[in-house]
Amino acid sequence: MNTTSIVDRFRAMVEELRNNPLINTNEIDCEINPPATEAEINAAQMKFKLTPAMMDFYLQANGIRIYWELEEEVEVLGGRLAAGYIDLLPVQEVYKDWKNIIYFDADDPCKPLHPIDFFIGNACAALYLDGSSNPEVYYYYRGEKMRPLGVDFEGYLNLLLKSRGFWYWHLAIAGPENVNLDEPMSIEEKNFREIMPQIFSDFQSSDFQRLNT
Repeated sequence: MNTTSIVDRFRAMVEELRNNPLINTNEIDCEINPPATEAEINAAQMKFKLTPAMMDFYLQANGIRIYWELEEEVEVLGGRLAAGYIDLLPVQEVYKDWKNIIYFDADDPCKPLHPIDFFIGNACAALYLDGSSNPEVYYYYRGEKMRPLGVDFEGYLNLLLKSRGFWYWHLAIAGPENVNLDEPMSIEEKNFREIMPQIFSDFQSSDFQRLNT
């Protein structure tokens, strides 16, 4: 059992990135916010009872942003995009009203989604607040259907650490929006599964099992 605090594990991950010769240390960006205030926690609790894992995280850091990319001269990766994007939102952002960003009317099936990691552009990982006391996390790209990741908040953070926030790692679990037998794997998933072992020796592809096969 890992007894290191979750935020210290993110700090250790960033230190590992800085010591990895394949990573461009000039392009590593890390911002760890101060803990959420009592008022911010209480306001969130008015909308949803935070799970122990959520309380643990937000009382250590009210949001984390991390970015990294490879050294330009690394040729073994075939010039494909290899970078990491993490943007764990502050608790007051998670529980705000996401109308006109995530959903657009009262009948929108995406209305229960509350992003926790708006990692890039139009894509995020979001809690699906369906009344469960421990909601599941979904991958959502705006304009596409939401897809489950098969984990709760705590499980998501653990996968985030294992993936180092690699560009669109979520698709290794969520899979494509529509499975095509001729192209069963998106280029993002292919990049993730092929490139990650070349960068990180402890990477285990089995940690990212596809859910929609």
